[in-house]
Amino acid sequence: MTWREIRPLALGAVRRGDELMLAEHYDPEEEYTFYRPLGGGIEFGEHSEEAVAREFDEELGVELDEISYVDTYERVFSFADSAGHEIWRLYEVSIVEDWPYERERFTAEEPELDETFEVVWKDTSDFEDGEEILYPPELIDDLTRAGR
Repeated sequence: MTWREIRPLALGAVRRGDELMLAEHYDPEEEYTFYRPLGGGIEFGEHSEEAVAREFDEELGVELDEISYVDTYERVFSFADSAGHEIWRLYEVSIVEDWPYERERFTAEEPELDETFEVVWKDTSDFEDGEEILYPPELIDDLTRAGR
């Protein structure tokens, strides 16, 4: 896949009280840290709900429970001097295993890229003043509006 194609993603929002489990990433071009729910690409013929469960299994080795659709988002952006276009199917999910809820920070794997990334719990209030960057920015409002 090239960056000129639209990439469909399935992402999962995991809650622990007022906190969200988020992937922590750094944009070297713009020099800032940002956060987004975990997940990844939807494979051809795969439903987005199946994709989010597969991605959590691949990245964390965990099983999901209570997968509930939240919304669809579209982003056109630049990252590391390349243009990107993504459509995100976002689900609120629960993890069957306890260990992710018991740790404040841990490392996840991106097997397709042979890379790792950090996963952290962030309080939703951390994003209120705009100093911390969350993608999609509407995530917290959409979870709240849906009664979650």
